[in-house]
Amino acid sequence: MHILNRISSVYTIDARKSPSKEEEIKALQDFSTIDVPTDYIEIIQLASDIEFNIGNQMYIRIWGALGCIEMNEAYKVQKYLPNSLATGDDEGGGALIYLHGKDGFGLHYLRFGDLDIEEAMKIAPSLAELLVNNIGANTLLDI
Repeated sequence: MHILNRISSVYTIDARKSPSKEEEIKALQDFSTIDVPTDYIEIIQLASDIEFNIGNQMYIRIWGALGCIEMNEAYKVQKYLPNSLATGDDEGGGALIYLHGKDGFGLHYLRFGDLDIEEAMKIAPSLAELLVNNIGANTLLDI
């Protein structure tokens, strides 16, 4: 069963676009300075620009492969956070970024306007843990 069929009841999917194509995913893998997490790839193979509503309190959006490249380039994410990959946002100026921070590797939250490793807040070990097991959902809601 794929990840979108296993998401927690805390989340609803309010919007989604077509999946990323294999050549787009390959371009992302070539672009990325880290190994693109497999759970993220699994998600974008199913849909892109997915808007997850968290408990009717906030949204997070997971970008497709091309959107991921565009947003990382636009915000110069790798310039400020080498060996990282922003994969989504909170539709309000916050980014969901895979990186190795003070609490280890995983999905972190940072504001696009302050891409400083010292400000990185680890949300969850992975998107799958966030979306399926609710690890970090309350942290996001408290931001």
